[in-house]
Amino acid sequence: MKGISVVHVAAALGALMLVSVPASAQVDLTGVWASRLHEDYIDRGPGSDLVDYTGVPLNDEARAKALRYDPSVYSMLERQCLYNPPQAASFLPQGLWIWSEVDTAGRVSALRFSGSPERVGMTIWMDGRPHPSPNAVHSFAGFTTGKWEGRTLTTYTTHLKEGYTRRGNGIPASDQATVVAHFTRHDNLLTIVTIQEDPVFLTEPLVVSRTWQLDPNGNQNAFTPCFSGTEVPRFEDTGVVPHYLPGANRNLPFMSETYHVPQEAALGHAETTYPEYRKKMNDTYQIPAACTRYCCGWIEAQGRPQAAPNLSCTTGGKPLSSR
Repeated sequence: MKGISVVHVAAALGALMLVSVPASAQVDLTGVWASRLHEDYIDRGPGSDLVDYTGVPLNDEARAKALRYDPSVYSMLERQCLYNPPQAASFLPQGLWIWSEVDTAGRVSALRFSGSPERVGMTIWMDGRPHPSPNAVHSFAGFTTGKWEGRTLTTYTTHLKEGYTRRGNGIPASDQATVVAHFTRHDNLLTIVTIQEDPVFLTEPLVVSRTWQLDPNGNQNAFTPCFSGTEVPRFEDTGVVPHYLPGANRNLPFMSETYHVPQEAALGHAETTYPEYRKKMNDTYQIPAACTRYCCGWIEAQGRPQAAPNLSCTTGGKPLSSR
């Protein structure tokens, strides 16, 4: 080719290769991601049982605070719109809608995550901005920055309001909690691993891994507002906050009586979160004679017991065939 050197051709090919590589992200995380309730079904479906702190390394103060929790507190008008922190998404049944925002140069400056009635939306800042002063305002969403590590997005969240690590059973999270999260996409699956550290309530990091599935036809709201209303009139203007006094929580033996889980494991001691703890239970643990709770999946929780295809399950101590 007359007038075109090898150097020019190489430069042109190099430019094309640069164009094909995203400048600010290695993987596209945008879209609607559906929660799959067959994974850790009780956590992500109906929610953890009362006084079920298994797998959470609580300290004594956190355990005492959780045992004072009464779910009737959400019947109070002023407490119905309190949100869970972002890491609680791993224990919620809702899906995620992720979309990006770009700056004037076309670079991704932020990733936005949808909210739900239980969790406020979250922004992941991708433009390199620093975290605010520790004395800055704390919010339900916190302040999150992100960076790509290969094909994984790693984020860091600070400035959270005090809230609950799980929904429905009072496991507390303080305003000093921080969360590192890793977002990894495998084709149409999105795995999110959260590592929560809390010097006030946890004796060691709490690590949770959950998976969502891409749903091209999904319809996930960006934010679902909370509308509060009086549910229990006697709580209105009385100043009474539902709670249990120390040692008076009647749900304390529920896990051991229902599932034969040792009481110390149900109360969230760090030792019980490791596989080695099973060896201590080998000679003492007895499998319940029959499953009496959440034996048939999410449909049972809605009042319509049904077994999975080609399987049978047990509800109320009675076998139930698939339909």
